Amino acid sequence: MKKRSTAFLYVMLAIPIGLMIIPTVIVLAVALVPTGVAFIMERGKGYYGGLTVGAMNLAGASPYLADLWTQGHTVQVALGVITNVFAWLVFYGAAMFGWAIYSTTPAAVSAFMTMTAGHRITGMRAQQRELVQKWGPDVESVYEPEGAKAAAQAAAAQMNAEPTAPGAKRAA
Repeated sequence: MKKRSTAFLYVMLAIPIGLMIIPTVIVLAVALVPTGVAFIMERGKGYYGGLTVGAMNLAGASPYLADLWTQGHTVQVALGVITNVFAWLVFYGAAMFGWAIYSTTPAAVSAFMTMTAGHRITGMRAQQRELVQKWGPDVESVYEPEGAKAAAQAAAAQMNAEPTAPGAKRAA
């Protein structure tokens, strides 16, 4: 019984609130279409694309929402906003910028991490040379993982076992 009365209370509160914000809902329904598409396309991948596009899309819609709220917050003002071609340009241009951020960020982060790892390797090799100078060549060793050794041995064995075509000379 308590569950039914709670649902009734929510409905009774949601109806007047929904009626009060209809102009905002109209503008957001038009402006946030790219955000909906981004969330639909990103099913099960963490929704990072939807969040990025949504944030930029909402940023593009915010000046027009502010105009709506300051000019009376009526359905006529909302229809004026959504019939403005420049408003559509800003809504969807901001969403496009969000897609650009979403698609270029992984490449930029990867390049940064590669550069950082390269600098760390260079620093460690310099540190290794200092240790060799200080402690002698006995502390120097080259670490090669077992998988890399096996792959190198398999490649060498395959090169030696390749059959030659009739009449072809084998490279020595």
